[in-house]
Amino acid sequence: MRREMRSVLLSVVVVSLVLVIGFQHAYGEITLTFGLWDENQKPTMQKIVDAFNAAHEGVTVVLEQTPWTNYWMKLDAAAGAGQAPDIFWMNVYLPKYVTGNVVLPIDDYIKRDALDLSVYIPALVQMYQYEGKQYALPKGMDAVVVACNTALFDQYHIPHPQEGWTWEDMRNLAAQLRDGMKAAGTGEYPIVMELDAQPSHFNFVHQTGGFVISDDYAKSGYDQPATVKAYQKVMDLFKDELLAPYTVLSETKGTDLFLSGKGAMVFIGSWKSGVLENSTLGKEGKIQLITMPKQEASNVSVLGGLGFAIAANTKHPDEAWEFVKFIAGPEGNRIQGEDGIDIPAYIDAQKFYAEGFHHINAGTFMKAAENSVKFPAGPALTKWLGVVNDEVARIFAGEVSPEEGCAKIYPEMQRMIDETK
Repeated sequence: MRREMRSVLLSVVVVSLVLVIGFQHAYGEITLTFGLWDENQKPTMQKIVDAFNAAHEGVTVVLEQTPWTNYWMKLDAAAGAGQAPDIFWMNVYLPKYVTGNVVLPIDDYIKRDALDLSVYIPALVQMYQYEGKQYALPKGMDAVVVACNTALFDQYHIPHPQEGWTWEDMRNLAAQLRDGMKAAGTGEYPIVMELDAQPSHFNFVHQTGGFVISDDYAKSGYDQPATVKAYQKVMDLFKDELLAPYTVLSETKGTDLFLSGKGAMVFIGSWKSGVLENSTLGKEGKIQLITMPKQEASNVSVLGGLGFAIAANTKHPDEAWEFVKFIAGPEGNRIQGEDGIDIPAYIDAQKFYAEGFHHINAGTFMKAAENSVKFPAGPALTKWLGVVNDEVARIFAGEVSPEEGCAKIYPEMQRMIDETK
């Protein structure tokens, strides 16, 4: 009898322990860390985290913000020690972290939950694919368009650009502006631009039919005639005085020249949308946004953007996936769009972003994204990007020709690519 009682009591204890353990697991025993770098976006990310925590009893997500200057160094160190955040922001550096076994592939989760990736801008889904696998869900996007100072067009009696325009149309309008500006002697420029790759020459390379790096990240495109042609066409703008001189652009950002009334047109990224919206020109209704002019192949915009990745060594991959699915889903994107921190990669949520602008047509950025390619990347990106930037600066400065500059970039870039395979 006593043995039977002990057996019953033991069974009760075991069942009780199972219930307690299950109860603890379901009510707050799992904590996930979420790493990001942008302090300005932190409040919005916290809103989304709070909404997730409130709806998912038993899982608590904690935000960890590290400034950009230290973010990647800290991630590298943490990953090496097996202590990376459970979820973290990722960008075009993805291949490096895939090859380093830092990021978890999420294809099985996508298949299990029948997640429809067509709700996102295609180029951004592709940005987080590597060697046939998906490693992150898209967060937001950067697109490049042309901003026009309609006051300068009107001042010189030049018609405003229209959607569907071409590079030659842009040149013709710029030539008319140039002549009017010279006659007035007021020191403005028909076109200004940022010298950075994303808002300028990477777009032009794809538009002329060239490429920076192949889709499989195995080949440099700087031996392609169409790539060389893209840089020659920029140099033609300089030569014909349609583009502000390199010395001017290297001293003053193209956006600053534009907003100060010194430039009639500027190639500009969506990350400057708030600056345009709140500028004097914007508030006066004098900024027209238009998709880029078509060149030989297209008028594609090179898209940048962020994604939500899961650490390969997380102890809670299922719960981390639930958070990624939430923050990259309809509710997370609605909050992000309404706060205007980023253009949502989730197409149906982009309207929330556009509704926050009253002085510029922010919808043009979304229109540009419809015809886009992913930002050039690959495992060797951090090595070859500096080579490209340095040599392109020499091209734009007139120190070497486009042919000479691209011929210098190609072998160095290809060597770096090959060594990283």
